[in-house]
Amino acid sequence: MEKKSARVVTFSKRKSGLFKKAMELSILCEAAVALVIFSVGGNSYSFGHPSIKAVIDKFPHQGPESRRGSNKPSKDDEIDELSRRLRDLEDQLKVEKNKSEILDNGLNQIKLKVGKSSIDCLNLEELKKFKASLEALNADLKLSMSEMEAASSLLLIAEKDV
Repeated sequence: MEKKSARVVTFSKRKSGLFKKAMELSILCEAAVALVIFSVGGNSYSFGHPSIKAVIDKFPHQGPESRRGSNKPSKDDEIDELSRRLRDLEDQLKVEKNKSEILDNGLNQIKLKVGKSSIDCLNLEELKKFKASLEALNADLKLSMSEMEAASSLLLIAEKDV
């Protein structure tokens, strides 16, 4: 169009038509819709249902932060971190199981040498200390197991989200 006034009128009518269609689409299809139009003069016009911000927030990797190099870790980074933590916890569990096996073997060897359980040789005070150490060990094991279960659950949740 050669006449600027004709272009402005056409832009205004088509803009209204586009906004009307976007509104109909959002209502009839229950869709989240965002529409942004820039005029030749640099003015911006927008329509959003439920709002422009709500629609844009559904696409976090499409916003200006992603183009500028956001410091927020991506889902893949979070999954990698959770996987690394899970492997670390599994390694710790293996080490603790190995320690337990070594202690069990040592205890069995002592039992064979002495001919009776070494716990039978303890007095009341030593038995109380032994009981307290067993309870502390049990609490540590429960804590380690709950940490591993939590890490495993987070990993499963993160994998489902991706």
